[in-house]
Formats: sequence, C-alpha cells, structure tokens
Amino acid sequence: MKSYLFTTETDRGGVMLCEIDDFDTAVDYLCNRFDGVVKIESAEQVWQLSEADKPASVPSISESHPDDPAAGAAVGHVERESSADLFA
Repeated sequence: MKSYLFTTETDRGGVMLCEIDDFDTAVDYLCNRFDGVVKIESAEQVWQLSEADKPASVPSISESHPDDPAAGAAVGHVERESSADLFA
C-alpha cells in the first residue's frame, strides 16, 4: 500500500492510499481522476506541473473590479475558543 499526496491549482487536494506501486502510473491516475492536479508527492518522488502547462490564474476581486473601493477589503477571520477538550 502506497500513499500519494496531491495538490490542485486551488491549493486543495488530498492523500490517496492505493495498490499502485509505480509513481508514474499514480501520476497518470490522479491527473485523470481529479481536476486541476498540479503537484503529486510520494516519499522522495515529486511530480509538478510545469509553469507552461498551468492554467491562467483567476483574477483577484480587486483586479476584476478596480473602481470598487470595497473590492480589495479584507475579509474578517474569527477564531472560536474551545471550552471543551475534544480528546478527553
């Protein structure tokens, strides 16, 4: 059983555990199975999509609405305090 860590163009991804031992076969499988795979890692082996093959980046909100002063405003982040120990 081998594990392959993959990342997509949207910085998402996951880990695939499977019986595929050959790294190149796993790369082919993951790229066909999931949309936008740009990087795959397994132990010491790394595959990464070349810069020329990467899709054009999606413009940021401020780039797509340059005249809107609110477009570049930061979105707030709220952290919750945990009062209970989840592992007790």
